[in-house]
Amino acid sequence: MPRSSPARGGPPRALLLDHGGVLVRSVKRPERMPAFADHVLALAGGLTGLDRERVLHDIRAGRAAYGDWKNGNARGAAPREVTHRELWAEFIAADWPAPARAAVSAEATGLCRALVLAESDKTHDPAMTEVLRLCKEHGIRTGIVSNTLVGALNREMAAAGGIAPYLGVQVYSDETGHRKPGPQLLLLAAQALNTDPADCWYVGDNYDRDVVCGLRAGVGRTVLMRPEDRLDPTAHPQPDTVVHDGEGLLALLRSATTGPDTADRGEHA
Repeated sequence: MPRSSPARGGPPRALLLDHGGVLVRSVKRPERMPAFADHVLALAGGLTGLDRERVLHDIRAGRAAYGDWKNGNARGAAPREVTHRELWAEFIAADWPAPARAAVSAEATGLCRALVLAESDKTHDPAMTEVLRLCKEHGIRTGIVSNTLVGALNREMAAAGGIAPYLGVQVYSDETGHRKPGPQLLLLAAQALNTDPADCWYVGDNYDRDVVCGLRAGVGRTVLMRPEDRLDPTAHPQPDTVVHDGEGLLALLRSATTGPDTADRGEHA
């Protein structure tokens, strides 16, 4: 069960949102990966001893190793993000012939971009667009704070989806070199919005990364967005509040913005 809400009632001065699992829904597309492996193989050159199956295997194995690395650093005080070059040179192509390894390392950012696009389709949750509109109506600043492999794609998606004008800041791990649960990303976002972290809510979908990050940054409320069947009552720490989806967050904000503690917000916004 979630802990009780912070003593200070009413809405936040700023609402900071995770990207995947909160603002965006993803559908995996494994059927596209063989074509991506062909693209990588062509880039690596034909005289390297590699073939499609080897490349596809190493991409999958490298991604799994990167996932293990992220999980292994999930409780670190100040975890760093790997660079695009590291992902390809050290996680995916570590055992490839030197010319192939050098080729993918040189094109690592473009390959990371193509990899993300191949792996899944992403769409904005319509309820989260309503959340952003509600925040604008009530003078609540908003931003994205996310661990991500290619933040530039998220920025493009926000622009294409029409939500970029609602966002005062976007802070991504690959662009800063910092990862959650370290507090740096949240602190950078709060600073950019000229808002004290204690006056922010942070909404994420992960206990170890998001709830811990919010607590370390000193936000006013940590909100965990997870379906009921994925909640873990044994996790520590627990969030201040749990919502199950974007509709739940919208209802929470509507309640907060119509409560008795909203009357004095205007002079501070």
